[in-house]
Amino acid sequence: LMDVGGNDDNCQCLSTLHNAVAAASARIHNHILDSLNQQHHLICHLKALKNFLLLGQGDFVTSFVESLNKEFRGRTSTAGIYTHTLSGVLEMALRTTNARFLPQHVLRNLGVSLMIDHNDPDRYWMGPPPKKNDDDDNDIIPWDDDESFIKDPWDYVCLEYNIDSPLDAVVHNSAMETYHQMFLFLFRLKRIEWTMNNSWRQSTELNHAILIENKAGGIEAPNVRAAAEKSSFLLRRIATIRQTMLHFISNLQNYLMFEVLEGGWD
Repeated sequence: LMDVGGNDDNCQCLSTLHNAVAAASARIHNHILDSLNQQHHLICHLKALKNFLLLGQGDFVTSFVESLNKEFRGRTSTAGIYTHTLSGVLEMALRTTNARFLPQHVLRNLGVSLMIDHNDPDRYWMGPPPKKNDDDDNDIIPWDDDESFIKDPWDYVCLEYNIDSPLDAVVHNSAMETYHQMFLFLFRLKRIEWTMNNSWRQSTELNHAILIENKAGGIEAPNVRAAAEKSSFLLRRIATIRQTMLHFISNLQNYLMFEVLEGGWD
């Protein structure tokens, strides 16, 4: 360009070069976007991240929590919980909800695991082991039982979504870590909500049993009637507290899902 005489000629050459580079850049960008969207299904995978890791697929999340409750019922440790067991729970939740209609390139990337970091100081869900004395902070008495005994498996369940190349250049490892952190927080809120609703079902069954026993009468009818009145009073108080907790949890979930995540997603 420096060899071209005249300022007008230089400007014309620069303008021609600029237009050529811009046109080539536009064609390359369009080709890359078409490849990501058509061949590698970028938008479809992003929606899958939202539906599963951000709990947007409501029917799947409910079925998944109920299936996990059946699997974890009576357990106070992570011992005996294996990857293939969790995979079976995940497949059951997928088969029994609308998630089964999703394309295979989405379903085959979905997985579940227990995220247990043995170097995590907060891995004790019952609190850290007691210290031998207050003078030496490093001198800790281990738990009498095996460490796995004090782990609540609910706190470690995490859905995983594998992002293959070249999409991992868009959804990189740090982004997936953020997705996992959001999932763990939202999943705990969902578990609390499900537990509250399940406690309502249990309270209803107990109340019905008390009414039936009260109507049965018999020699112990006065004692049964007095116990039924006290039990009904306690159940009403429990229902009031439960409703307050559910109101808070529901509002918090709605705020996070619609005001925070939905706005950030758009």
